[in-house]
Amino acid sequence: MRLIDFKAKTPLIGMSMVFTAMGLVAVTAYLHAGWYSIVGYLIAAGVAAFGFVFTFRDIPTPPHTPGPGEAPGPVSPADGSEAADR
Repeated sequence: MRLIDFKAKTPLIGMSMVFTAMGLVAVTAYLHAGWYSIVGYLIAAGVAAFGFVFTFRDIPTPPHTPGPGEAPGPVSPADGSEAADR
């Protein structure tokens, strides 16, 4: 699989993991396995956390936020309020 194809599928894989975690919680709650339920819930929490991070890790930084290693510069307002200062 090429890297380009993988990046396009990353959010889909992450959301699938989140839904899998919800299914695991439902099965664990249905079985009422006592202390073994804790293991099911811990696994579901780990899968859900990893899926959440996997889903939203490709969101770019907003244009007004300086990236790592960049000095903050002047920001011009996009709504045109600088004309009111004149």
